[in-house]
This record gives sequence, structure tokens and C-alpha cells, in this order.
Amino acid sequence: MSDNINTIKTITKESDIDVSNANILIVDDTPANIDILWKMLETEGYNISGVPNGQLALELANKAQPCLILLDVMMPDMDGYEVCQQLKANPNTAHIPVVFITAKSEPGDIVQAFTVGGDDYITKPFYQGEVKSRILIRLRLRKLLSINRRLMARQ
Repeated sequence: MSDNINTIKTITKESDIDVSNANILIVDDTPANIDILWKMLETEGYNISGVPNGQLALELANKAQPCLILLDVMMPDMDGYEVCQQLKANPNTAHIPVVFITAKSEPGDIVQAFTVGGDDYITKPFYQGEVKSRILIRLRLRKLLSINRRLMARQ
């Protein structure tokens, strides 16, 4: 028990929850959108991958296990809602946070994103500071949950 307390005490500052090398997958059928997000997030130290459709996203997520997925809703063949449902139904990818980033801003669209398993929702046009902050929060939360699972496994 004292080991758990000592571990918890070491995670008291934001700097102790470093996520700067996190792998992020961007899924958008518009190459310019991938490029904008890629450049913005790369400056934060993240490792970025981008794919133009849902099928490639499912394949890459299963193989590469990104720390977070930024997912557009409106894509041909398979929309972002379906991609998210499949990610959350797969035990290998269910734990990966999915942040929708889309031009769809109606309340029903937002509710649907959360209903299929989305973790957050950002509307386009987006503000860089908001996107960076939401991603940082999701990555830190993911890391803290991982630490919590390891601590619980020790008990």
C-alpha cells in the first residue's frame, strides 16, 4: 500500500504526466485538413499519422495502437460514426480515445458522436488552442487511467 502512495505522490505535477511523444492518428478525407492538424500538433512534439478514410483508420489503429484518434465525421464509404463504433467494438482498439473533429455542429450530431463511443467533439472551424488543450487533456487522462490500472493490479 505504501508503494501505491509513493507512486501517487510522484504524480502530483502536470509535468509528471508527460505526453509529448504521444502517437496521434488523424482521419479525414480532405488532405488539407490532415495537413493543418499535422503541422499544428507536430510542433507540440506528438508523432502524427494521417489516413484519408475509415477502413485505413481501422487497420492502422489496430496495428499501430495510437494514443488518440482525431476523426472526421463526413467521409465517403464509411463515416466517422461507423469508424468509432468499430473501434470501440474491437478489444484491441476500444481503449483508444476518439476525438471527433468535424463541421457538423447540430446537437443531434454531437449526441450521436458520444453515443457511438466518442470521447470528445470539436467543431470546424476550430481554434488551435482549443484543439491542443482538448488533446492534451485526453492524453493525460489516458495516461492517468493507465497508471491507475497498474496500481489496481498490484493490490
